[in-house]
Amino acid sequence: MAVTLTNGGGSETVVFTNTFELDLYAGTPGTDTNWLDGNAGGSYPGSLTGFLASNSDGNAVAGAKLVCGTLATITTADTLSAGGDGSQVLAVIIGDTPDAADAVTPTVANGVVTFTVVGGPTATTTTMLAIVA
Repeated sequence: MAVTLTNGGGSETVVFTNTFELDLYAGTPGTDTNWLDGNAGGSYPGSLTGFLASNSDGNAVAGAKLVCGTLATITTADTLSAGGDGSQVLAVIIGDTPDAADAVTPTVANGVVTFTVVGGPTATTTTMLAIVA
């Protein structure tokens, strides 16, 4: 499953197309659970069987991802929220727009990105990088 970024609906027109995404984490891949085995072999000095690491409470989450894609038809007050493999937007970098008079400014609050278009009612397309958790 991939990270999805969807608009808030209603009259919002912004569309995000995910070009690629990269996992941003240190350690093992999310599907590798060998680190949870702890001292499964019992050779660790002072080992205590029964005190092995686990994430059985369901609080473990996947690491952050760098998502790169394009935005189209952006109007002021449009929003994007994360879904799929992402639950919140942490940071956004916007590329240049082909419209000379238009500039797009993103603001991230409470895991949602909101756009402001300056110089025109709508910006056509631009690139966007987002850090999504």
